[in-house]
Amino acid sequence: MINEKGKHQRAKFHVRKNDLVEVITGEERERRGRVLEVIPEKTMAIVEGVNLVKKHQRARSQAKPSGIVTVPAPVHISNLVLICPKCNKKAKVRMEKIENKRVRICKKCGESLE
Repeated sequence: MINEKGKHQRAKFHVRKNDLVEVITGEERERRGRVLEVIPEKTMAIVEGVNLVKKHQRARSQAKPSGIVTVPAPVHISNLVLICPKCNKKAKVRMEKIENKRVRICKKCGESLE
């Protein structure tokens, strides 16, 4: 992301690695999983067990033979909603500064998501 002064700036998203999320649109709707990786350049995230695709894998070594493997493909971040670990519901978050750190707080139960 480039700001108005031409400097690169890191994008900020509502989901982070290891968050529990739910897909809200598409054919994978209402499926839950953990975020394995966030790709800020594409505003996408890879979610465990969601959006699985078949990939033809070439043999890399004796330990990794060739074949067709199933891997999770990226999902756009706008199609994901965060799940609060305490109330186990879809959560909108607000940001607060606690001890000079930005902390995500669930708007429903008030619990910290960090």
